[in-house]
Amino acid sequence: MAEEPQEVSTKLSEIFAKMNMSELPAMSSNVQELISLTHSSRSAAYDLSKVILKDYSLTNKVLQVVNSAYYALGKQVNSISRAVTVLGFDAVRELATAIALFEDFIKSGVEKDEISKVLTRSFLSALQARDLAVKKNLKVLPEETFICALLHNLGKIIVLIYLPDLYRDIQDRIANGQEDEKAAMDVLDGLTYFTVGQEVARFWNLSEKAILAMEPTPPEPKSPGDADSLLQNLSCFSNQLVDSICNGEDIDPLMEKYGEMLSVEAEEAVEMVDHSIDTSEDISDSLRFGLSKLKIRSKVRKLDELLKDPEKAARVKDRKNKQKKSGLDVEVSSQTKGGQGIEREESEELNELPISTDKSINDFIRDITETLMGPFDLNDFYANLLEGLYRGIGFDRIILAIVSIQPTSISLIGRFGLGDIDPNGVNSFIHDLANPDYAIPRSLKQGKDMAIPATASGAFPDDLRYLVKGRTVYLFPILLDKKPIGMLYLDRKAGRPKLDESRIKATRLFRDFAVMALRKIRKK
Repeated sequence: MAEEPQEVSTKLSEIFAKMNMSELPAMSSNVQELISLTHSSRSAAYDLSKVILKDYSLTNKVLQVVNSAYYALGKQVNSISRAVTVLGFDAVRELATAIALFEDFIKSGVEKDEISKVLTRSFLSALQARDLAVKKNLKVLPEETFICALLHNLGKIIVLIYLPDLYRDIQDRIANGQEDEKAAMDVLDGLTYFTVGQEVARFWNLSEKAILAMEPTPPEPKSPGDADSLLQNLSCFSNQLVDSICNGEDIDPLMEKYGEMLSVEAEEAVEMVDHSIDTSEDISDSLRFGLSKLKIRSKVRKLDELLKDPEKAARVKDRKNKQKKSGLDVEVSSQTKGGQGIEREESEELNELPISTDKSINDFIRDITETLMGPFDLNDFYANLLEGLYRGIGFDRIILAIVSIQPTSISLIGRFGLGDIDPNGVNSFIHDLANPDYAIPRSLKQGKDMAIPATASGAFPDDLRYLVKGRTVYLFPILLDKKPIGMLYLDRKAGRPKLDESRIKATRLFRDFAVMALRKIRKK
């Protein structure tokens, strides 16, 4: 046992060495200056203000956060020096450090989507903890609560940024059922995310309260005035709540542990997370992008519905337990087809639409709009778009195809697919556009949306009859600058109700989103 601290110290030395390697993400000079500042200096407040003011973007973000609803200062703070006076040196320094660090991480890290999601979870947790402290009049400083919850998962963030391969290994082990702490210790040679975070925080001269609040299993407060323990428990609860919602996990055990301690009910806690989502949208583009990747809005709505309907919640919990026993992923309600990994409704009755029970069309539209507001990967965007058409509007099968121009031919070729598609369905979707008598070339040439009933004959070439047999087919051409560049092929089994006008309009809106995404990519 006496040698264990030395082993841990050696491993931490390796991590610090890798953090300082030139080929890995480096901290900006502003972050380094913020970390080096201490409160002991006579001119500490002036030095802090001077460092923050060097970066115009950082200055605006700090003031924006300080003046946002969750600080509730009662009056506008329009200067950094005033923020230091009102909130204190430590609070402003650590807030500025966290914001600057997160912006650096998102710009420099190799796992941008995962980084955005983890950092956004941290911000949501910080907002949630701060709101809870104020609403329940807990004996903690709201600004300290925000910072402590924000930095609670610093170790996880550090491993993700600087050791992405090890991070993926840990997360894979957790996904396969291994306990979080055990998975980290196996991969990091005895270290946990918690120990990494604390050591880095000490190296960066963060406050002792922020360091203690990283504790994953804090002791219960000895009294209502036990501020340090309250800070630890608030940080832990808010981060675990946001993680549980994002992961689709049962929050009952969490509420049993923290509900009475923090005087909060499950519905109230979920409502506060929803408020945190609204607030975070006003802070930065990076957070808006992270929110779009997390898709947390729909998960909050779904959980809120379950909390208000105990019978439905019991049915969902029972189904998930059965799925776990059978070895199925809890996110999948029945076997998926075509390797798409997208949730299917269990019912195949033709008088029922295969639509989502937890998200409306407007929810999908809102999520896609959020994605378009920030940076995005085009492939990921189209995957989200097809999910909206599949689960939101209710098509049995969707293929996004593009026009391919070759020296001797022009064809429409399948690129993405979702729904009732065999493994080679998307790749085998090829339609020569030479014959204008067929529906697809006619729709593309005229730029017209078309619906072809299942009883129609001669609308498609022989090599596509296997696809359209017994289906009502909908064609929505994609035009860019009035030129056809692709098409949304959608179909429904014969016997399903026809699309009403509102769903046709929504499908056209999804098609417009596809065009908007292409325009945005081209501008880059």
